[in-house]
Amino acid sequence: MREINLIITSSLKNNLRNNVVIIVALATILICAIGMVAAIGILAIAPEVKREIINLHNLKSMLCLSVYGSCLVGLGINMNVFAFQTMTHEKSRGNITALLATPLEVSHIWSGKSLAVFLPGLVMGVVLGLISLLAINYIYFVPVTGFLFNAWIAVSGFLALPLVYLSLSFLVHNIGLTGKPATGNIIVQIFLPFFATLMINLGMRGVLDAASWPFALVNLGVAAAIGIIAFWLKPRLTRERIVLSG
Repeated sequence: MREINLIITSSLKNNLRNNVVIIVALATILICAIGMVAAIGILAIAPEVKREIINLHNLKSMLCLSVYGSCLVGLGINMNVFAFQTMTHEKSRGNITALLATPLEVSHIWSGKSLAVFLPGLVMGVVLGLISLLAINYIYFVPVTGFLFNAWIAVSGFLALPLVYLSLSFLVHNIGLTGKPATGNIIVQIFLPFFATLMINLGMRGVLDAASWPFALVNLGVAAAIGIIAFWLKPRLTRERIVLSG
């Protein structure tokens, strides 16, 4: 565990040196999160709270989508920006080769690099999710119905969704280490719009109640599927394959 922590710390410091990329990523995340929450609030929540008979079930579903979407923006854009860039730079500069020359196990390098990209996204996702939860409640709900919340909102946004991106980080770093980082980048770039469109549409169209256990279960299932693939590919992580891929 100590070895993994050292790799995480070192990788995070390297990522934080690129101020321009960080500023652009943060600006993009904030613009997307604010725009999405505002759209859900104005187009879906505001009309509902103005009705004579308010459907609390629908309000909780819209609240869950706001929280979930905010977490997804933080996790997804962070992964899109830093997974490919970090792996490409470290391979081109010989950082990975240098790590392989140390007594560190390949699995430690893989875990450390994967977590170093995932953790900042987790922090941003959780913070944005909490802000969205409070903002939607105090702007729309508290004056009319009181503070709304249920456990499945937290499970979907703060547990199941992060597990999806944790598994994805392990998968793309496996591919990036043993092959071309561009291949992992393609997966990341395609995954965010596809997954976001799928899950938000399932919630908005009523196919799945966003504030319910089936919605959380679908996310946990996706996380499990990606995680199984990532660890099924783990035997590919050998020093020889990584060196030759560079």
